Amino acid sequence: MAKRTKQKRQAANRETNWLLIGGIIAVGVIVLFALLFLSLQGPEKITLLGYCEDNPDRCVTRGNKDSDVVVVEVSDYGCSHCRDFHAETLPLLKQQYIDTDEIYWVVMPYALSATTLPASNAAMCANEQGAFFEYSDALFEQQSNATLALTRAGFEQAAESLGLDMDAFSQCLSDGRYNSVVSENADTARTAGVSATPTFFLNDSMLEGAYPFAIFQQRLDALLN
Repeated sequence: MAKRTKQKRQAANRETNWLLIGGIIAVGVIVLFALLFLSLQGPEKITLLGYCEDNPDRCVTRGNKDSDVVVVEVSDYGCSHCRDFHAETLPLLKQQYIDTDEIYWVVMPYALSATTLPASNAAMCANEQGAFFEYSDALFEQQSNATLALTRAGFEQAAESLGLDMDAFSQCLSDGRYNSVVSENADTARTAGVSATPTFFLNDSMLEGAYPFAIFQQRLDALLN
């Protein structure tokens, strides 16, 4: 009798062990398939708008933040095509779409190289005093002046012409306060597919180059309608 009871207990234990082993194997298979699925999905796509929303101190905005149409601009202060865009196309876009709250315009301060990194840092220093966009225009205008373009003297002259607090601005320049921010922005932009400037993202659509106003108008009107 005792022997039969012992045998039954042993059989029950073996059954329990097999169930545990089977459960562990099943969980392992599920985890394996989950990892395989995630690997096939690839890394999550980076959007510059999402990046700027998550890091609002690294980007500068204007226009209607509630608009369904968002333009993210990636420009470089040493880029002649960016200068042309700012001189010829942006004023028209500002008048027709930004100032009328039709769209939301997001600028991601960026540098193609170490040469232009100080200029983007300077623009962010100006942003501390609410003058990012005016200061950006001044830097692009300086491109034609070989003495001032991309120099500390040029950065300070542009700030002074806008009536900025020069002590605060100069200290920010000396600190290189936003160098790391601009570098992180550049890394993120490259990951998102930016390889030249200017590059724009109209919602999820990338537009590379200093296109004339008519092209932007066509794209923006299609998105707005």
